This record gives sequence, structure tokens and C-alpha cells, in this order.
Amino acid sequence: MSDVNLSGADLATAMPDDVLISVRNLKKYFPITAGWLRKEVGTVKAIDDVSLDIRKGETFGLVGESGSGKSTVARLMLRAYTLTDGSILFRRDSGEVVDISSLNERQMREMRREMQMIFQDPYSSLNPRMNLLELVGEPLVIHGVGSQSEIRDRVADLLKVVGLRPEFLLRYPHAFSGGQRQRIGIARALALNPSFIAADEAVSALDVSVAAQNINLLQDLQEQFGLTYLFITHDLGMVEHIADRIGVMYLGRLMEIANTDDLFARPLHPYTEALMASVPQPDPRGNRTRKRVPLKGEIANPANPPTGCTFHPRCPYAQERCRTDVPALREVAAGRQVRCHFAGELDLTGVAA
Repeated sequence: MSDVNLSGADLATAMPDDVLISVRNLKKYFPITAGWLRKEVGTVKAIDDVSLDIRKGETFGLVGESGSGKSTVARLMLRAYTLTDGSILFRRDSGEVVDISSLNERQMREMRREMQMIFQDPYSSLNPRMNLLELVGEPLVIHGVGSQSEIRDRVADLLKVVGLRPEFLLRYPHAFSGGQRQRIGIARALALNPSFIAADEAVSALDVSVAAQNINLLQDLQEQFGLTYLFITHDLGMVEHIADRIGVMYLGRLMEIANTDDLFARPLHPYTEALMASVPQPDPRGNRTRKRVPLKGEIANPANPPTGCTFHPRCPYAQERCRTDVPALREVAAGRQVRCHFAGELDLTGVAA
């Protein structure tokens, strides 16, 4: 863990008033073991020095290829994983700022009233032996909120909020479609009135039309309850629609952070440009021409990451400096951060172009 111990007053001044959650120098290394004695022979650097702020009421999108560390960041924020190093500051509903990276299990359970998660798979994330009353009401039972009748009324209200009928209270997950199951997961996440929700690929397993309906539902709920989202996805078209700001991850590191419109109009990192090139453009006449940068190879092994810039083996603009020097995530304009030695010098193409 980080050796920086801040008092309550110091924590309150450690991040701006409009920030709900602030992550600093976050690291998560998983040990690699071998042999009968399970001796540690290496580490997987799943998250390696990630820092970001999520403002109150915004949707922060986190994008990148599979294996880039997006879901691990979300699980670390909610302390589903133990941090290797770093700090996570969270502003509670009371206004108190807490370093949740230093909390024990009992303290963290209380904190989870205000932090919830929507999981990727609406099939495996719901216990098939529990009905909707038990599934959605489980957080209320765990935290001792309300009597049985109050929990039943609360669950019925939540089902209506997410577009399901209260009459479904005693039905089991197998009776619902994928989109409906995901709405059950959303209702469960809302049960304790959280201020922060991490949505981990919350619509990736759904049909396009159903996914769009659930995205609209999430936006309506955000406005209705004043929610703040961390929205994790590999679908850039989806994140363009829902996110206020976007962070681009590659091999456990943030490569770029920018407002959504700025990022899509003019990416500053070659990896972001390569991701943009994969976004389909609706143009039945075929008149739109856009430079496409081929992304060669596969994402590197996090147990043995490349030297220098971790993206340099796949980067069409890589130079000798990229192979030896590790670029820092630096601010190049108001609200724009990028991890590239040549940010601003390269002529990169975005979707808007």
C-alpha cells in the first residue's frame, strides 16, 4: 500500500470539490506461481500506475482491448481486489472524503452502500435459485435496511423504475430475457441508493436494440438519481453516446484521457487512433474516406511487458526513444492527458474527420 497517510482535513483538500472519486498511482500485480510449493516466479502487472478523477454526476468511459485492465480498475475501486499500491479517495454523501484503500472489511462493507457495480453477464451474475424479491432485496437484507414488508415495497418500486412489472417479484431469472435480466441487475445496484456505479460491459452481451434501450435507461436513472458512472466497454460507438469523458487503457496503463468530443475529433495517442479506425461509419454511398491505421499483432504479455512505451511494438509511429524511455501521462491541454512522447506532433485521424 501507499505509505501516504492523510488526515480527514488533508483528504478533503486532496481533490477538487466536483470530484466524487479520485484514483492515484493505482497498481495491481498478480503473482505467478509454479511447482509443488507454489513458489512465486513472476508477476502479472494487471494495473500499473493508473491515476484518474471521476466528477460528480458524469459518466467516465473506460475503453481498450480485452486484457487492457479495464475491469480490474473497476474492481479495485470497489475493493473487490486488494490493491498492490496506490490510493482511492471517495467523497461520501455526507461530504466526507475517505481513503477507501486503507479501510478494513467491516468499514468497506459500510462504504459499499454508496458504491455499487453492474456486472457484464446478466446470466451468471444472477443466482438462478433466487427470485426477484430475493435478488434485488439482497443488498437491503445484508445491510439491515428495512423490515420484510418495507423490503418488498422497495423491490417493487425498483422494478417499476427499471421498466419491469412489480408482479414479477416471485419469478426466477430463467423467466426473463437477457435485457430484462440486466435490468434486474441495475435494480439491484440501485437498492441502497448509491452515488457511484461501475458498469462493467453492462450491455455488451445484449442485442444492439436491447443494449440501446438499457443505455437510455441508465441515462434516465443518472438524471433521476444524480448518479455517477464508470462505464467500461470495448464498443467505442456506445461510449461516444453515453460518456462525458473517456480514458483509453492499454496493458494496464492509461494512454489518453479527454472529453468525448475532443477525443473522437482528434486523438493524440496512436493507440486511440487505431481504436477509432475500427469504429464503423454509416455511409451507404461510400463517399467518406478516412485514413485507417492497421493495428498489428496482439496485446503484449502483462507478465513481460515491452520496455519503454508498452505500445511501441504495435505503433506505426514508433521511434527509438519509444523503445527505451517510458512516457509519462502528461497534460497537454485543458482536460487532455496523454502518454506519448510525440503527442501533438503526429497527424492523427479521429472519427469526426
